[in-house]
Amino acid sequence: MSNSINIGIAGLGTIGCGVVNNLLRNKESLKEKYGLDFEIIGVSASNKNKKRSINLEDFNWYDDPIDLAKDNNIDLVIELVGGEKGIAYDLAIETINNKKGFITANKALLSTNGKILSELSCKNNVFFGYEAAVAGGIPIIKTLKSGLFLDKINNIFGILNGTSNFILSRMNSANKSFEDALSEAQELGYAEADPSFDINGMDAAHKLSILSAISFGEFPSLENTSVTGIEKIQTIDHKYAKEFGYKIKLIGKSSLIEGNISKEISPMLVKEDGSLGTVEGVSNVVCVNTDHNGTLILEGEGAGEGPTSASVLSDIVDFAQGIKGHLFNKSFDDLYDSTNNNEISKRCYYLRVFLVDQKGSMAKFTSILEKNGISIDQVIQRGDLHLKDEKNSTPVIMLTHPVDSDSINSAFSELIKTDLISLNPIFLPVLKDN
Repeated sequence: MSNSINIGIAGLGTIGCGVVNNLLRNKESLKEKYGLDFEIIGVSASNKNKKRSINLEDFNWYDDPIDLAKDNNIDLVIELVGGEKGIAYDLAIETINNKKGFITANKALLSTNGKILSELSCKNNVFFGYEAAVAGGIPIIKTLKSGLFLDKINNIFGILNGTSNFILSRMNSANKSFEDALSEAQELGYAEADPSFDINGMDAAHKLSILSAISFGEFPSLENTSVTGIEKIQTIDHKYAKEFGYKIKLIGKSSLIEGNISKEISPMLVKEDGSLGTVEGVSNVVCVNTDHNGTLILEGEGAGEGPTSASVLSDIVDFAQGIKGHLFNKSFDDLYDSTNNNEISKRCYYLRVFLVDQKGSMAKFTSILEKNGISIDQVIQRGDLHLKDEKNSTPVIMLTHPVDSDSINSAFSELIKTDLISLNPIFLPVLKDN
């Protein structure tokens, strides 16, 4: 392929404008280092009159972004619109069918439509880049596709959502409530007005499905992923996790267990001074456990104009240099559908209940745990500490010995039917070997 390429860009929000500015700012460097010469032929967005950091008069304007894919003068289309369907999906399909290169930062598009996109890109033999779709500026996609292509990946895990990590970090370090930490994240621009996908774990689930697809050769899917958000975490949980030597982080983990893949998004306890526990603010970290290279740890900014646009530029360089591979590291015919496997090996759990202050309540509680095969390793119970507006219950915090998830679910299902607790309990897995 020629190193002179014509580019069309759909979506001119913060990231889209960042890509344009980054391309123009580095035009000479790209030519000097990679022999890459380019021209931005056209741009498209929903509102032409919106105030932006770029001058639209420098580019041809396309009212319909699909026309970028149809223009014979354009070699590469960059989609920064967002969304799993609609314009983003239609643009991807049209671009691939017209045998043009396609780059996106859209994890929802890939996670939801990975199967059909894999089939089409394989059939049309086109370049499809998405480094910016997962973990912002961390080159995790290239690492999985090329750096570890001869190694066997056992599991991949990490902090995949910067917004939730910021909220949990502020709850821990500044003793803020979940609501106050979320408000701060919104004020700083780290969280949207509607932060649902960040705090309920779905954003991280989209990203994990992509990482799992590359690592284990399956089509991306959310159907067989266990997803739990951070909404129920309270400041008190951070306090007691710290007493046990842990921090609470929203973790995404995909594991290959006896030929089956288990995917999970959940708040977990991680070692306070470990590779995940030291990651604060909006940063992301991805850990890849392999047979031959041990555990690789990649950490960096997970979102934002700078890291995301840098990842898009790296894909542009790959396209210009003719570097092309399968969408999820294998041909379409060699990928398989995700199967339902929520089996997780035994592990320790953090349990927190607000136990009513009545005689025998602790004995009844521990009896339920014992009946379900749950053995307690450590316990914290302070009778003088109550909820702000609840004087008749006391927090009881426990760490269990390794136990299967079915036993935990059974015990807590039984517990919430009793009159032993004043609020719904919470249980969080403890992440091993981090």
